[in-house]
Amino acid sequence: MYLMLNHKLQKIKKYLKENLKKKFITLSKASFASSILFIEKKDDNLRFCMNCWKLNALIKRNRYSIFLINKVLAWIQDSKYLTRLNIIITFNKLYMSIESENLITFITFFDVYKYKVMLFKLINESTFFQHYINDMLFNCLHKFCQIYLNDILIYSKILKKHRTHVKEMLNKLREVDLQINIDKCEFKIQRISFLKLLIFINDLRMNSWKVDVIWSWKVLQSLIHV
Repeated sequence: MYLMLNHKLQKIKKYLKENLKKKFITLSKASFASSILFIEKKDDNLRFCMNCWKLNALIKRNRYSIFLINKVLAWIQDSKYLTRLNIIITFNKLYMSIESENLITFITFFDVYKYKVMLFKLINESTFFQHYINDMLFNCLHKFCQIYLNDILIYSKILKKHRTHVKEMLNKLREVDLQINIDKCEFKIQRISFLKLLIFINDLRMNSWKVDVIWSWKVLQSLIHV
């Protein structure tokens, strides 16, 4: 028990130091605060999170439109080359309004802090980021690319054009200071994973791992197992 508590304290201290240095958080004098929690990651590590459940219940939902997969397929119809760029999500580029900062105040064993930037896990973070990324890449959107949050799908009919489109997008990302995760990018291919689906040229399939749980569903043998 002591070892686990000490491990969490070290995680909190490290998180606070890093984010204070980046100026993503600052000390808060708010008369209220949310608790913190830890989410276990796949590598058995712990992720520091603020408990937003009660705050999210009070926030008015942003209804910014995010496109459906059928619209993506309509745009890429007849394309021969696909490239997917994955952006390292930069919610830290979205600053909270001064009057809203206190709402995302959290309390730790060390002190009380508040976020100055958009907090991942807030109910509207996805729509705000989609609005931001669409605005930053407006000149390319629906011209030769589709964007879903931090995934950019570039499509072209001719290889020469595709190279030009990819170069133009990379230059634009550099211009607006958005960084890609090169390990998650795929260039000049004819099959791609996008929106958790497999998109082929003129074809669409479900990712097998998404339906494995259905195929492996055990048949119930008695009412006791219901």
